[in-house]
Amino acid sequence: MGETPLFHVERLRDLKQSLWIALIFIFLRGCMNRITKKKLEATRKKRGLKVEVDKLQEEIWLVVCGTLFSICSGYLISNSPNFKGCNLFKTSECYAAFTTATGDVPKEIKIYYLTEVGWYLSLMTKSLFGVGRFDSFVMEFHHVITLGLVIWSYTTGFTQRIGVIIFFIFNQSNPLLHLSKLTNYMEWKTSRVYLFLLFASVFFVSRIILLPLIGIRSTFFEMKQGVTEEAWNGAVVYTWCTTNSLLVALW
Repeated sequence: MGETPLFHVERLRDLKQSLWIALIFIFLRGCMNRITKKKLEATRKKRGLKVEVDKLQEEIWLVVCGTLFSICSGYLISNSPNFKGCNLFKTSECYAAFTTATGDVPKEIKIYYLTEVGWYLSLMTKSLFGVGRFDSFVMEFHHVITLGLVIWSYTTGFTQRIGVIIFFIFNQSNPLLHLSKLTNYMEWKTSRVYLFLLFASVFFVSRIILLPLIGIRSTFFEMKQGVTEEAWNGAVVYTWCTTNSLLVALW
């Protein structure tokens, strides 16, 4: 397998593409705000809703983008040849036959990772550009930890395939959370009850059961088995420690 470097400099350079992706997200968010503002304002007044328009726009944006990320991560896992033998039901092969010494990352996985980095950068800077609300400090901390984990996974080691699976697990409950919040803001009494129950069920299955049983278990126990003892004693042990520390912090 050859010597495994801790950092891949060429991957660090790739991250500048995420800055452009973040700007695209911010631009699209601004366009959505402008398109939906008048209609949402009219709906708010007609229904006598107390919620501000920017809160409704925030939830609509997060529902749409969260759904797209869920679909994209699921499509990669189920259709990409790079995930042959690596899926929710079998993760031991996620570390096999993956280039570590050359620093190559399959193109579709690279695009997905850089898009996720751009997405989280846009979430952290949206209020600075005036296109979104400032999240709570707890949520901002969550964004920082997530961004750190994603960048670490991309620039070090060979954890990108298991990383996409973990993304998929996280992505399942996100759009349902914001759809539930949207129905609550719209005061749809029946829908918000059912959607909250659906969100709670999906969150429990994905975050409480699947994440530790699939994602954390794999990074804790299977990562070491995917490399030589020499590589493990060299750089991979640092990847293991940092990856699992950040992942457990998110859990």
